[in-house]
Amino acid sequence: MLSVDMDKVTEIIREVSAEEIAPRFGQLEKGDIDTKTHAMDLVTIADTEAERVLTKRFCDLLPGSVALGEEAAHADPKLPERVFGEDATIWIIDPVDGTKNFAHHKQPFRCMVALYHGGETIAAWIVDPIEGSATVAEKGAGTYHNAAPVRVRSDIQAAKDAKGFLISFARDRIRNHYGHIDFFDEIAHYSCCGAEYQEIARGLFDFCAYRNLKPWDHAPGTLLVREAGGVAKYITADRSNEYHANGNAPGLLCASSPELWAEMNELLLPLFE
Repeated sequence: MLSVDMDKVTEIIREVSAEEIAPRFGQLEKGDIDTKTHAMDLVTIADTEAERVLTKRFCDLLPGSVALGEEAAHADPKLPERVFGEDATIWIIDPVDGTKNFAHHKQPFRCMVALYHGGETIAAWIVDPIEGSATVAEKGAGTYHNAAPVRVRSDIQAAKDAKGFLISFARDRIRNHYGHIDFFDEIAHYSCCGAEYQEIARGLFDFCAYRNLKPWDHAPGTLLVREAGGVAKYITADRSNEYHANGNAPGLLCASSPELWAEMNELLLPLFE
């Protein structure tokens, strides 16, 4: 397996965050914010500049590697298909996850990176650009938050005991389909999946579910959850359908235990088909 200096990558993300993201938080001018696919799909100068610098620094760090950034893929929609088709070593970059929060001077938001090699995600980093705190994972080596090992709450095996994250789509569908949403101990939504993945990997929450799956949104976090002992699979009738950075499905479900994942999958399956 390809070897990468995990600490060096963390250092690069922190440096670029300190240079390109943190100074712009709460300081954006009207011309620094634009929309992409719809009015709520925002991009800021922090997104584009951080991605530009991260792309250069990572490709310099691993000669021959390529980058797949969220903003580059928006400018060139064929980019994901092209880079995955080349069987390349790929830096998957979400420079500011939670851009809507960032643009409105709200927390949380994160800088997320995954390294894809040999057909799988082999390393991941999720960093708070303001605090510099980092949750990282390397395939087969576990998940660490600020250098301390972390694990999911694997003893949570039933939805009634679980705390989790559901997008508004899922919450609305559950209410409409079942007549209520009182299946869980607690439901939250941060509008920043990077922060949500961190909470699950650190044993603070127990599940999350998403749709409209883009690799920069989910390749980093799913590795954090898996390496912390959790489960990351597509919401399908085939319960063995593991998440893959180059895959797709109507929905993705991560959970802190196989038992919780199975119950949640049955609950959500009719809503994501």
